[in-house]
Amino acid sequence: MRCYCLLPVLLLLASAAYAAPYRNPALGISFDLPAGWKVRPDNRGGIRVLPPQLEDRERSGVSVRLWRERLQGKEPIAKLADSYRKPQGEREMAGKVQLQRATGRLVLEYREGEYVQNSLWILRSHLRVVQQDGRSAVLADCAANASEFHRYRKAFAALCLGASVVRGGKGG
Repeated sequence: MRCYCLLPVLLLLASAAYAAPYRNPALGISFDLPAGWKVRPDNRGGIRVLPPQLEDRERSGVSVRLWRERLQGKEPIAKLADSYRKPQGEREMAGKVQLQRATGRLVLEYREGEYVQNSLWILRSHLRVVQQDGRSAVLADCAANASEFHRYRKAFAALCLGASVVRGGKGG
């Protein structure tokens, strides 16, 4: 009977070891950072989140970036959602376009091709979340080679789906 009483405590400790809360006041975002992942500044004004092992970035092509953009025009989130409903350039039509107008949140899942070394064509899967914050938006893009994307889905859910806008950022 005592073993069953410890189970909830062990599960709580295991989940605490898996993720740590992360907050970036400059961007106005927060999310749970998976164990072993590291946050680095991005040369374009956002942040990159790096997986624990270099092999994840090299072989699997894991790329996680969060940044802020100024929104233009009337209903920019709805227009962005419409643009992903059809293919554009090397990007396929999005497999998922979920627009939550009340909260100003857009969730996209799509695939995009790109040439890498030796003219090798690689198909990459993206999970992109756009969250409106006044006249700007926080964008989170989690990507990996399509063949490896499933291995990172849990971490991508914490990083991109779990990212939320917090007060005190550069929103407006």
